[in-house]
Amino acid sequence: MSSINGPMRGVRVLDLGGMLAAPLAGGILADQGAEVIKVEPPGIGDVMRYVGASCDGVGAIFQGVNRGKRCLALDLKQPDAQKVVHQLAAQTDVVMHNFRPGVAERLHVDYATLSAINPAVIYLSVTGFGHRGPMSDHAAYDNVIQAFSGVAMSQANVETGEPTQYYQIFADKLTATYASQAISAALFARERGAGGQHIQIAMVDTVAAFMWPDVGGKALFRSERATAGVEVARGVPLIRCKNGYAQAAPVTDSQFHGWCAVFGVDSSDPKFATVMDRVQHKDDVEALAAQVFQRAGEMDIDDVIAGLEAADVPCARAHFLHELPQHPQMRANGLFVESEHPLAGAIVEPKNPVHFSKTPSGCGFASGTIGQHSDEILAE
Repeated sequence: MSSINGPMRGVRVLDLGGMLAAPLAGGILADQGAEVIKVEPPGIGDVMRYVGASCDGVGAIFQGVNRGKRCLALDLKQPDAQKVVHQLAAQTDVVMHNFRPGVAERLHVDYATLSAINPAVIYLSVTGFGHRGPMSDHAAYDNVIQAFSGVAMSQANVETGEPTQYYQIFADKLTATYASQAISAALFARERGAGGQHIQIAMVDTVAAFMWPDVGGKALFRSERATAGVEVARGVPLIRCKNGYAQAAPVTDSQFHGWCAVFGVDSSDPKFATVMDRVQHKDDVEALAAQVFQRAGEMDIDDVIAGLEAADVPCARAHFLHELPQHPQMRANGLFVESEHPLAGAIVEPKNPVHFSKTPSGCGFASGTIGQHSDEILAE
């Protein structure tokens, strides 16, 4: 049982997935107190052990995704290993994987097989393009999903039109977040009498649904009367000061005029009076903004932030990620925790960001080596 007294304490999870999309969903549940067993092939284990930053053989991504899990090494192509999974499934609440369609059936760890053993099991399967359809059997990684799902085109450079992609494993992490919520919902439904069920989630569906509310724009409407309007987040430039970058969001009228005043730019022209006036005079607003950005380049970033805060303009300094653990606000939030990894030494990482008043989530024990807990799990 997990040492974290979170809302998922007492829930048992069997993680058959590799890479990131399914395993991170299991990692989120582990941080919330679930008992998670990670199954990976003997020898090389999960490929994510070797991707990205590492220290003394410990991969940063693998630690972040698989902390708090016990590690069991099994070759699922072998009948004896499949029998072990069947035995574990009999006493497990959740089984998850991100195999391509048809693989789970060939390995005899599919929903039909495991639900026959345990009708109450919640079974999650993650795919790239879907469980059916012309592309369902296609291999998929994060960058491929980003391109297909509209991310790259929506991130096109405002000046050149050149599409770009997020410099992170965006689709996998987003899918894992949706998946963990879906598992929670299915467990809740089971408590209300719905029984076990199969949850299917495709990465392309997750990303498209996530993008749609604000990026979809006119695609929501079938009518030709629809207008594009102002894109909420597209191409909002950072404010380049002489010693750093900041961002601001002068949305209301008072914020817009306060934003201009901080940089000594006159916004008294009636064309800038209200948001409706500014919408009707976009070119003039762009020229005014150009003055703001030119003045900012001559100013100290601390003075800029202080001025914007005094004017009640939403703003922030642009930070490098490694700066966050020591920031006073992040320390007050209590997101980052320091611990001692048995192989990598001192580490700092974020715990689950959700705060529960009665069942606090946490940050699980260090990620295990390949098959580290095999003997104890098999003994159980």
